Amino acid sequence: MQVFNSVPFIDEGAEAALDPRTFPYLFNDHGLAQPSAYVRGKLISLTPENPDLLLGARYSGITWWDREVPTSTGSYRIKQFDFRAKEVRYEPIWATKETAQAFGMTLLANGECLRFEYEQLILGQYTYGKWAGHQSPYLGPERMRELLTYNPTDLEYHNFPHAFFSRYGRLPLVISVARWRPAAREIYLADLWLRPGDALVLPPKHYPDIPPSDAGGLENWPVVVDMHGNRNSALACWFGGEDCLLTETVLANSTLMRSPAGRPHYHEEKTATRHEMPVGYRL
Repeated sequence: MQVFNSVPFIDEGAEAALDPRTFPYLFNDHGLAQPSAYVRGKLISLTPENPDLLLGARYSGITWWDREVPTSTGSYRIKQFDFRAKEVRYEPIWATKETAQAFGMTLLANGECLRFEYEQLILGQYTYGKWAGHQSPYLGPERMRELLTYNPTDLEYHNFPHAFFSRYGRLPLVISVARWRPAAREIYLADLWLRPGDALVLPPKHYPDIPPSDAGGLENWPVVVDMHGNRNSALACWFGGEDCLLTETVLANSTLMRSPAGRPHYHEEKTATRHEMPVGYRL
């Protein structure tokens, strides 16, 4: 019998709790996260927020509503988008200080560090398969590992910091990002291609609850909502001939992740997406 190559999804490797009181700094050592008791390399600060920056593929006239996703023990609520498009394109953009800022992030380059005094975080190793984006966690428990024929949009934000380190030596790490402008009913989408050795740091994101798009009260909605998704981390493998990509990530521990204050806010759009290589990319 002839068979296809294996289809790796996500592998969770070693993880360790961060101790911000002993190690209040986070240093980027060639794509490896190094907690530190003192300043190493060049000290930088988190990039200031700038809601006026707009990059990526723009979709206007979008709508959204709340949807309950079933689980084995109950359900949870997500936002369901409709971008009103036959195909959703994510603009490929190299991650720089400026492009990261357009999505509420900070680029932490190799040899840079920043003060990182957040509690209840872990540093974990994750290996993403190139098919990881062709799965939806919102189809219910019976279809959790179904390989889809398309790559849907899966975005989130949360009130804890998140950091993605591009530790693989040859291929970039790709983080899908969005800047949603609810009052304008538009969204900007991009894939940030993170060069090997660089990292992206997201500060905690907290927004008031946004009602469905047919509700009133626009004046109470946030100007922008910055979101991200890392299911396409191994996107470069599609062009580089490999099956998976090893990454390093700082995120909430299980206690914070399950708490009302720290739980992620999920957003889905079911239309098939298109992802491309950025200008100047060479294998």
